[in-house]
Amino acid sequence: MSKADILRPNVLGDLRAEADEDMLSRAFLETADYRTLIETSDRTVVVGRRGTGKSALAAQLVKHWNLENLTAVIMISPEEHQTIGIRPQIGLFGDSFIKIRAGARLTWRYALVMEAASRLTSKYKFSNTEGFRFLKERVGTWSSSGSNIVDRYSEILKKLVIDPNSTYESRIGNLPKVLDLTKVESALTEACRTSGTSAVFLIDRLDEGYEPDDKGTALIDGLVQAAIDLKASNPQIKPILFLRDNIFRAVQKLDPDYSRNIEGHVLRLHWDEESLFNFATKRLKIAFNVEQEASLKIWNRYTAGELKGREGFRKCLQLTLYRPRDLLSLLNEAFYLAGKNGQSEIVLEHIETTGRTISENRMDDLRKEYVAILPGLTSYIAAFHGRNPEMTVDETQTLLEKILSAGSDDSMVQQDFIILEDARTIVRGLYSIGFLGVRDPSAGKFVFCHDGRAPDRDFSGHDRILVHPCYWMALNSTRSNLEPSEAEEIYDEYDIEVSSETPIIRNSKIKNLIENLDKIDQGSSGAADFELWCHKAIRICFAKGLRNVELRPNKHAKSRRDIVGTNFCNGDAWSRIYNDYGTRQVIFEVKNYQNLVAADYQQVQSYLTGEYGRLAFIITRDDSENLFAHKDVEWVREMHANHGAIIIKLTGKFLANLLYKLRNPQKHDAVNDALHRLLDTYTRLYLAGQTMSPSTDKKRKRDKR
Repeated sequence: MSKADILRPNVLGDLRAEADEDMLSRAFLETADYRTLIETSDRTVVVGRRGTGKSALAAQLVKHWNLENLTAVIMISPEEHQTIGIRPQIGLFGDSFIKIRAGARLTWRYALVMEAASRLTSKYKFSNTEGFRFLKERVGTWSSSGSNIVDRYSEILKKLVIDPNSTYESRIGNLPKVLDLTKVESALTEACRTSGTSAVFLIDRLDEGYEPDDKGTALIDGLVQAAIDLKASNPQIKPILFLRDNIFRAVQKLDPDYSRNIEGHVLRLHWDEESLFNFATKRLKIAFNVEQEASLKIWNRYTAGELKGREGFRKCLQLTLYRPRDLLSLLNEAFYLAGKNGQSEIVLEHIETTGRTISENRMDDLRKEYVAILPGLTSYIAAFHGRNPEMTVDETQTLLEKILSAGSDDSMVQQDFIILEDARTIVRGLYSIGFLGVRDPSAGKFVFCHDGRAPDRDFSGHDRILVHPCYWMALNSTRSNLEPSEAEEIYDEYDIEVSSETPIIRNSKIKNLIENLDKIDQGSSGAADFELWCHKAIRICFAKGLRNVELRPNKHAKSRRDIVGTNFCNGDAWSRIYNDYGTRQVIFEVKNYQNLVAADYQQVQSYLTGEYGRLAFIITRDDSENLFAHKDVEWVREMHANHGAIIIKLTGKFLANLLYKLRNPQKHDAVNDALHRLLDTYTRLYLAGQTMSPSTDKKRKRDKR
């Protein structure tokens, strides 16, 4: 073996089966799972976590059945946009899981029958029977309705003639008649029986565009049950669906008929030490063009030191989750590192270095993918550095509370601290992005979630939490290796996707705060609640520019200021406020009513001494922050003329509008822009005695909406 061989990228094959067909074909390992699928017909649903080889298995099955005479192989791999496009259409059957599943089950069943009929009638000759002529006629309409089965299925849903006044129940009940399902199914069964033809469906990539709600799960469940139904009615049709584990679990949870209808048709992909060893050594043979040798001899040929033998292979497995993709990634990188060092064998140092690099890369990927929606992520992760990766929820919260109490100099991070508010919420956020898993006592496993679903329940303080093992080495955890039994306890979706419960948590927190504004009574009865609401809103909205925002910091003094924050000049609007008006300590006076009077402005002006400078805000329950003639404008001009001060009127609705924009953490510039507009308006219009025109005010209100 030459150095050039080892230095080839992905020397043992690409991580994606579809990107390396030659290696897959030559090195495919015929596992017991593979033999089960080609030799029996009792398994319709193949379930596996990411990285367990579902796509590789599907590709090899296509190759196998393409060699069979009188067999049409039909591959179904929906694109993301196709799945998303079906979602609104499937709503014609209702909004409950049971109804959508029932409608999807019947329509998918029809689609599978027609697709099989289309392929078979175009490929093979059939007797010119009445049933065949009927089928041929239907096939013509079906084939012309789209370029693939998913598009054709979508067209079925669009063209269904549905009485808008009909109930969901009647729509579903009439489907067999509307589709003529019994007749087309019988015609296909008869055609297959008399001609000896058959069709195999291989349905993969059902995670593309999948959303883990009732509608998304019902759509998948309907397809699963349609496949099982079709197989039962026509033995010549063999459908196999490949499902990611998280989708399967959603079906299992939501379908009340799972045990009766689906459970007996499931094949779970499983890899143990022996099968992974054979997987690795077979690829070594192909990659380095070695003649037939025993697996152990092959392994020892390309390893040295502590990596030799079965025990050495186990040291590799301890840095994986016992999945082919994990192992392939580790060995590819280790061989590349060996080649760069001029070595033809890999040693433990290469594996450990590679394991750390992979761990650090995954950590970097996590940060890159999620920091936009979870700005405090780096700070939260840092809390787990150098610690035992397994702890209780209470212990985890204690770590995170220290991070929150310390605060951050980064305004975006500090804003995230304020919005998420408590350590328990952060635990949920870290769970939703796959950094933390929670032990499910009923399953005896640690459950990790990368698809954005919220935990099915809130965590209790005694629940066991585990940092995902792929981050252990990057965090210098007190543990860096997994035992086989522990790997079995990791129940997750391996690859990280840019989808998370975190933005949902963030949006929910902000949404609740916005909605609470309208629940606060105006006047003295709601004054305290409005102050609290304004305090929270100000801390979030102005987190970039203000620190140490306190409610009634001098509540026992004669001049009691409602809310005060320290201006750190972070952002050019806040720098402008400090440079132009000398305002280091920013005052927000809170009035829980609509119409201000002159005394309100005079009160605020009296607070402006020393570091409070010459600018303050007064917050009201008015519908608009704009000023109009004959009251507010005159008072603002008087304060400025006599005292050089500017009192800026804000409203609860103005703050609520800023909060709405801040649901997306990348919209933080909206606050800076809003402050600049306010300052310009006061300087250019109000201090000159002009006001907003009614039309301008109406336009601004429309813009907010």
